[in-house]
Amino acid sequence: MKKIKNFLKKISPAIVCCLTMVLAINANSASCFLINEPKEPKSVEKFKLFK
Repeated sequence: MKKIKNFLKKISPAIVCCLTMVLAINANSASCFLINEPKEPKSVEKFKLFK
């Protein structure tokens, strides 16, 4: 039991690092597909602050 705890203490920083990298890569790749800016209609022009 003590060997297992020591082993987990040694490899836990590496596991945390790998999981953090995976999360960052997945978050960045997923967010680039979610951005969609449709064209605005001409009727919105009169409500714009800056033209």
